Amino acid sequence: MDMDNPEALSPAEKAELTRRLAAFARQLDKLHALRNEINAGLARVTEANLSLALTQKKKLRELQKEYKKLTAFADVLPPQEAAPVFEAEFNYVTTIENVLTTTQALKNHEQVGEENLKAIKGGLVQFYYGLREEMQAAAEAEEKRKQQLVHEAKLN
Repeated sequence: MDMDNPEALSPAEKAELTRRLAAFARQLDKLHALRNEINAGLARVTEANLSLALTQKKKLRELQKEYKKLTAFADVLPPQEAAPVFEAEFNYVTTIENVLTTTQALKNHEQVGEENLKAIKGGLVQFYYGLREEMQAAAEAEEKRKQQLVHEAKLN
């Protein structure tokens, strides 16, 4: 299939492309649902309970598998449209993997030195704090959107 020239596709190719685009969208939805679950779990982490983050390792493995499935659909979008989608998902997976690996290293009392330990803990705490702030902002935006829809419905 020539993604650069969709007009040149036969009806059968267009139908196949439509089917694969729908499958791609479903796979992306699965990935985002897992991200939301992981974010919700990680948002509960504080400096006092850093090892709580490790409860998300199973979800991370699941996320990695779902990302791999998503990459099977790389051909359904033109490269300039696909690249940002795959890059964002890859970066998220890598970030969570790094955060959990660092948390695991701290839990295992790996020798990093007292000064480094403080810096690492501080960075992790900031990450989790930022995640909570991001989730709160998203929830507020969603609530505002819902209120706007209700308001518009009342006007009609």
